[in-house]
Amino acid sequence: MKRNLLSRLKNLLNRLGREKSVFLGIILLLLIFNCYAIYKEKPLIPLLTGALVLVYLLVFHVDWTMYLMALSTPFSVIMDIQDKHLGLSLPSEAFMISLTFIFFCRILYDWYLDRKLLTHPISIVLYVYLLWMFLTCITSEIPLVSFKFWASKIWFTTSCYWMLIQLMKDDMRNMVRYFNCYAIGLACIVLITTYKHALSGFDDRYAHWVMSPFYNDHTAYGAVLAFFLPITACCFFLPNNNLWQKLFYAGLTALFFLGFYLSFSRAAWISLVIAIGVFIILKLKIKLSWLVVAAAILGGAFYFYADDILYKMSRNSQDSSGKLVEQLQSVSNITTDASNVERLNRWNAAFSMIKERPLVGWGPGTYQFEYAPYQKSYFKTIITTDFGDGGNAHSEYIGPCTESGIPGLLTVLALVFVSLYTGIRTYNRTEDRTEKLLALMMTLALITYFVHGTLNNFLDTDKLSLPFWGAFAVIMLLNVKMRERISSGSPSDPAIRR
Repeated sequence: MKRNLLSRLKNLLNRLGREKSVFLGIILLLLIFNCYAIYKEKPLIPLLTGALVLVYLLVFHVDWTMYLMALSTPFSVIMDIQDKHLGLSLPSEAFMISLTFIFFCRILYDWYLDRKLLTHPISIVLYVYLLWMFLTCITSEIPLVSFKFWASKIWFTTSCYWMLIQLMKDDMRNMVRYFNCYAIGLACIVLITTYKHALSGFDDRYAHWVMSPFYNDHTAYGAVLAFFLPITACCFFLPNNNLWQKLFYAGLTALFFLGFYLSFSRAAWISLVIAIGVFIILKLKIKLSWLVVAAAILGGAFYFYADDILYKMSRNSQDSSGKLVEQLQSVSNITTDASNVERLNRWNAAFSMIKERPLVGWGPGTYQFEYAPYQKSYFKTIITTDFGDGGNAHSEYIGPCTESGIPGLLTVLALVFVSLYTGIRTYNRTEDRTEKLLALMMTLALITYFVHGTLNNFLDTDKLSLPFWGAFAVIMLLNVKMRERISSGSPSDPAIRR
């Protein structure tokens, strides 16, 4: 028996070759050594080992680093240093910072960015967004907080936008692998969360925290699931998928929908419904002019009947619950639902701050430290705080307006408009079925977040920033490839269809 085992090991080593055998031996020794260090409670050794592995991947396998970053992001946990107001989500932000450093080094050394990528409208709007944010860091009420906030935006956008473009510009299949990695990590979190939730009998009160420490609350958890549902559903229909791939995407979609429902996030539910509505509009090819007319009619009706609508909302006393109908009814409860009233409290404080500093705002990332004096007593709830520890402005639009002024809000709205316009235009004009699906799923995913962003904001976190800026990169690159093909009259890119 021992001889057979030894002979098999020798045959295996001969097939691998000397270099691979040594490499595997080193990995095995490192694993044993680090397991022993963890057992002896020596955390510095695993951290140093992880740093060495990261350096190796960055130098020799940047693509592996990208995939590992996407896979690890759902598992990342925030490590706070309270006295320095510093927090990093590890290990994902360690990957992001490292990839940002490598990107700028490689740009100076050997990488070349196509002018069409640099001058694309999405890229230009991104420059303006980051530049204005930088300028408002200088005028910030708390410059140190603002520059830290801006630095995080740099490594989010560089690692998840520019580095993803480098990864997939020669082969769009890498994009699918990248988002698959995040989806696999997220699926593990959904399984863990659902199991923990099941132990409570799926009580809706537990739904607010069972996803911790991986996602800070049920709204962020619901937002990322709403974002990925269009992606996994569309990936099911990708051409040339084999049976196992179809089963993989069908299973992910079913699992994500289960987690999505159990998140009890009203904003996430609404965002997915609106994304489905946009999908139906795109499929039916309804004219834009009709939509503008419909929006004008709805807006006019709300304006003329605003008093009646607000009166009805004030009469609504349905609080959040575990029942779908009651949960949806509680959306318009602005009287007794603590979550809704607290959101109004944050918005009211934000509007007062905007009136005081409409041009440059109070500084990126400073809202939570500055809004307390602007709260009104009649809006305060049981979850109101005066200590800067209760989160942000609960809006991807009001928050930037407060922190970077009205121009900051305009840069955000420009990002929304340019990305959706480019995504829908690419979907409508491209003839390749795979490109259509990729453009469609990224556009619908962004719509879920843009809708959700009216009530919450999570782009200051790695969990949502990675897929969000990744979707921007995919839409931009698809649009560039489509325009190149149309101008040259060449057929669809075979690298995507294989």
